[in-house]
Amino acid sequence: MTITADDLEDIHDIIVDWFASSEDPVSPAGVANRSMLESAAGRPFQTVGNADAYPTIFNKAAALFHSLVNNHAFYNGNKRMALIGAQVILANDNYWLEHSSDNEMFEFTRMAAAHELTEDRADEPAYISEWFEANSRRVVKGEHPLKYGELKTILGRFGYDIDPPSGELLYIWKDGVRVERIIKQGIQGFRPYHTDYISGLRKRLYLTAADGIDSTLFYGQKGISNIVSQFIELRIEVMRRLAKT
Repeated sequence: MTITADDLEDIHDIIVDWFASSEDPVSPAGVANRSMLESAAGRPFQTVGNADAYPTIFNKAAALFHSLVNNHAFYNGNKRMALIGAQVILANDNYWLEHSSDNEMFEFTRMAAAHELTEDRADEPAYISEWFEANSRRVVKGEHPLKYGELKTILGRFGYDIDPPSGELLYIWKDGVRVERIIKQGIQGFRPYHTDYISGLRKRLYLTAADGIDSTLFYGQKGISNIVSQFIELRIEVMRRLAKT
């Protein structure tokens, strides 16, 4: 996949909309330096000779992140742009930044912007790539991590309902009958349901491609805007803290 300067502008617009009514709106919004933006978008896909300059998906995500976090292509929101842009690249190869805590992700991004990751700035892209690889999870193809509310909404489309998240274990119901029991995840203080958990649940509820419910039908159409919104929702505390730095 590739990512263009126009794609990055679209991501920026989504971030602006998300934080428009918050305590830390992206203001002023917009592109500060178009040539820097074009350079950032093109960097992950550069070649040296006939070989990719950034051969792995983690190298590519790191190249985009490193450019956006440092070159200030936008007037504001550059750290959030860098992190979300990297996730978009990773998600298109079925990776998701799941293993780090919110605090670890915030500190990593803050330190990257302050050039505190390595003693030699030339070593930064390699360090960032290694961090992305260590903190990414290969997701089941077509699956996405979900919060409780998202899972409840999706299952509701297929006639299922979930208990309110009060106990440690929740029941899924259909036509007044308990059909499945799940753990409590995806609410404040709890990590979202992982992709492998969602995959197993879909099989048990007969909501897989073999049952006529492929991932597009289950989740709805996914694109850059969906990836961006999902990542912001799952990492909203990181986004809020980065907005203040």
